[in-house]
Amino acid sequence: MGEINYERHKRREYSDPSPYPQIKVLSPNIHYANLLMDDYAGVVSEFTAINQYLYHYFFFKDIDEKLGTLLENVSINEMLHMEILAETIKKLGGNPIIRGSHSTQGNYWSGRFVYYGTHVCDQLKADIDAEHKAIQEYRKHIHYIQDPFVQAILERVILDEIVHIRLFNQVLLQFCGYEYKQYS
Repeated sequence: MGEINYERHKRREYSDPSPYPQIKVLSPNIHYANLLMDDYAGVVSEFTAINQYLYHYFFFKDIDEKLGTLLENVSINEMLHMEILAETIKKLGGNPIIRGSHSTQGNYWSGRFVYYGTHVCDQLKADIDAEHKAIQEYRKHIHYIQDPFVQAILERVILDEIVHIRLFNQVLLQFCGYEYKQYS
């Protein structure tokens, strides 16, 4: 079976231009797979981001077409991250079911993890916060996971999350008149 071409799924305007690394690992490691389950479908995870951004998209598209397009495409980019994590988890010997590990005490994902909000400004701030929290979790896992291939995958995903923060701040400035927590 050939390597999956993740570049064909990339949303160019909504992600970093650098290529995704090949999905490989030094060797199976169930502990590393369990750490990634939180990034995959834990409280702060790609699955939570997808669902939160889609929920916001359902309302944002009625406010402004460009705003709706942004949330739709960022959620699609998060789906790509979820697919990359699923493949990595499998290569590490894990099973990418829709649950976290530590953050959910091994329980399945819940819609309670989504910040629904009621106004575009607080929803965009929550989306920016979600990206910052995701980066923080990825950085923590990069520290714990001593596999350079997995570290490279997580570093590459972080680059997209930084782009998302920038894009969310641009529309926050446009629609709410201020920026919030840029990434530095």
